[in-house]
Amino acid sequence: MKQKLSILLLICMAVMLVPATVFGAVAVSVTVDGTAVKFTQAPVRKTNVTMVEAKPLVAKIGATYAFDTKTKTATIKSGASVVKLTVDSKSAVVNGVKKALTVAPYSLKGYIIVPAEFVVQSLGGIAKWDGSSKLVVTSPAAVTKLSKAKALDAVNQYIQLHAKEDAKGIQAAWLPKYWNADFKEGMFAAFEQYDMQIKVTSNVVTAFSASQVTIETEFKVQYSSELYIPGEVVSETFVLVKDSAGAWKIKSERLDDSVLDLPETPAATTPEFASGVNSFVQQYVASLNAADVEAIGGLFTADSASKEEQLGYWEQLFADYTSVFKVENPFFLSVDEKNGKAAVLITYEIEDEEEEYSYESILYLSKDDAGQWKISDVLDLY
Repeated sequence: MKQKLSILLLICMAVMLVPATVFGAVAVSVTVDGTAVKFTQAPVRKTNVTMVEAKPLVAKIGATYAFDTKTKTATIKSGASVVKLTVDSKSAVVNGVKKALTVAPYSLKGYIIVPAEFVVQSLGGIAKWDGSSKLVVTSPAAVTKLSKAKALDAVNQYIQLHAKEDAKGIQAAWLPKYWNADFKEGMFAAFEQYDMQIKVTSNVVTAFSASQVTIETEFKVQYSSELYIPGEVVSETFVLVKDSAGAWKIKSERLDDSVLDLPETPAATTPEFASGVNSFVQQYVASLNAADVEAIGGLFTADSASKEEQLGYWEQLFADYTSVFKVENPFFLSVDEKNGKAAVLITYEIEDEEEEYSYESILYLSKDDAGQWKISDVLDLY
């Protein structure tokens, strides 16, 4: 009986001496961008730090690894970031700056074991412990990709806020100290005149860092108005920076180019309607060639908002130059035959004593009570 008790006691003692990693411990795993990392030496948790074999982790996050056997220093690089870790030292160097470690790197069976969270975060990645058994790592490249996507989305949303006429949202998209109150006044003036539809056609990151990004954007703007308003293709450059919460905010917005987005084919019209408009345009050109300001004025509607400005321009031109005007058949941009209205693109070929040149205008035409064509408005395109 005593012999049986002794054997049982020995078995119990043997069980008590089994390492925790063999009996009762939870295995630690590491994933990078959703893929498990394979290690020769199993990862372990020490003082809330995940200690892992350096080489497999470094390779998985897209960094490079080198080890100096003399100084026992591991050098890990990713882009412009450099991390130096020394075996058995709680002092690391990140981009030339000393950093303190909670747990020192160490060597195990010839493998260098390093603090995973510190390495990943120092290189611009994200490392999160799930609270039980897994370290979830987002590589620096994936973090950069996500950050760029968020910056592009911020610009896209900002542009769409203009179409929604959301002045508060537009202001909120800016970093407060860079917001100019004059922007708001200009926005409301535009919102009162037109409804807009905006489509982003190109959005490209041209410069990027963790705290600042430059984006070149191209978008098309179409206007809804009683009068035909030509669309625009707009090119702008945005510089965004991160606010205190880590969200991308606009620091600057620069207009690079804006060109009219005119239709490639003319609006459909009947031959009779087109002939009447063409005849009126030639009458207008004849008055220009005659330098007859009074006759030109008679071709405008009484309530034309453009009449005074146009007559002033022509009067000054006639005083300074003797010009010859030629205009081919107009290009129909919009047509309303039922109500006797049309918007036509006119290309003037002009020759004076000094030079030959051309420019374009949109004439907004309407029939008066007598059925005669008149100019209700003019939009000069320079």
